[in-house]
Amino acid sequence: MADTNQPRDIRTLISDFRTSKHWAISLLRDILWMVAVVAGIALALYLVCGTWPAVVTIESGSMTPHMNVGDLVIVVAPDRFGALQTWDEGNASGYKKYDDYGDVIIYRPNGITDFWASIGVLPLSKQHPIIHRAMTWVDAGESQPLYLNIYRGNNTPTAYPPLVTSNQTLAGYRILYPANTTLPVNLTPGIHDVPIKTATERLILPSEYVTPGRGYTLSSGTTALHGGYISKGDNNPASDQGYLSVAGVGDIQPTQKDWVIGKAYFTIPLVGLLPLHIVEVIIVVIILMVIHELYLRRKKGKPEKPQQKSTKKRR
Repeated sequence: MADTNQPRDIRTLISDFRTSKHWAISLLRDILWMVAVVAGIALALYLVCGTWPAVVTIESGSMTPHMNVGDLVIVVAPDRFGALQTWDEGNASGYKKYDDYGDVIIYRPNGITDFWASIGVLPLSKQHPIIHRAMTWVDAGESQPLYLNIYRGNNTPTAYPPLVTSNQTLAGYRILYPANTTLPVNLTPGIHDVPIKTATERLILPSEYVTPGRGYTLSSGTTALHGGYISKGDNNPASDQGYLSVAGVGDIQPTQKDWVIGKAYFTIPLVGLLPLHIVEVIIVVIILMVIHELYLRRKKGKPEKPQQKSTKKRR
C-alpha cells in the first residue's frame, strides 16, 4: 500500500504559499512583496549612487534656507559626478552647490556609528549622520580654523578674511578684529555689534569691523590631530569643529575621508517626512493591509443574491 503522507517538495510548498487563500498567508505575501520592492529600489540606488545610505532626510534647520526640514536628500559617493570640492576650492573654481560654494557632505560625526546606521536603516539608528557644507581641508598638526558667518543662511559670503582675538573685552565678550588692523584702546558697545558664541568662548565683533557680505575665519586654538574636512551648517553661525558638540560623541573633530558617506546631489522637498516617521508609516500600512484582507474575505463570504425573474409578460 502506497504511503499517502509523503513529504512535499519545495516546489509544492511554494505553490501552496502562492495560491493559498488564507488571510494570514495572503497578508504575509503582501508584506514580502513590499519588502522585495523596497530591497530592489535600495539596490538600484546603491548601484547608481555608489554609496549607502543613498538617501537621508534633513532633520534640523542647520542648512536653511538651502535645505529644509523634511527634504529627502539623494546622496552620491564623494567622487561620483565630479570630485568633491570644499568651499575654498569652489570659491576658486566658481563651483556652487545649493546656492553656496563647495559641496555639502554627509558624514558620521567622529566616525562613530551603530549597527542600524552601518546598514543604512537610519530611522532606527541613534547616531544619524550630519549634513553640512565642506569648508576646507586641514592636515594633521595644522591649526583648525573656525568659519564664522554672521548672516547665517541669509547671505552667501564672498570671502572669509581672518580675524584675531584680543585680550580686551566688551560687554563681557572677548573682542574680535581683523588681523591687519590695530584695535583701539577704548571701544564702546554698539547696537550693531555681533556677538558670537563658540563651544568654549563668548566673542564679539564690533560693528566698525563688519564688512557687508563677508564671513570670517578665526583660529580655534586647537591643533588637528588628524587630517580632515572642516564643515559648517549654512544656517549655523560657526563651523562644526570648535562649535558643535553631539551627545554620545563629544566635540566634533575634522572629518576624515572614511567618515564621509557621500555628498548631496539633489533634494526632494517634504518627501523626507515619511522616513522621519517610518515606524508610524509601517504601522498604518500594515493596518490598512489587514483591513483590506478582511474586507475581501467578508465580500467573498457573502452569498450571491438570486436574480429576480421579470414579471413583465412578453408580447
